[in-house]
Amino acid sequence: MIPRPIIAALLIAAILLPVTICVVFGVAALLHAMGDASGGMVLSRVALGLGIAWSVDLIALVLTLAANALQGPHELEEPQEEEI
Repeated sequence: MIPRPIIAALLIAAILLPVTICVVFGVAALLHAMGDASGGMVLSRVALGLGIAWSVDLIALVLTLAANALQGPHELEEPQEEEI
């Protein structure tokens, strides 16, 4: 079974990375519009790298959830009653 913190980390990254990419692209466009072409280019490349990281994260999340699903249903262990 895949530990829940790993699945949670992948899910949080899958949610936050697109927001980060949009912010970085917005700042890159702002820098480019203000005449700082080199700063805009650097941030565009950073956003591209974040997009690649997001793609890898989504693939890892799908594979992790598929591996978790193949292990079968999760059965909760019920406490054993002691016989007197």
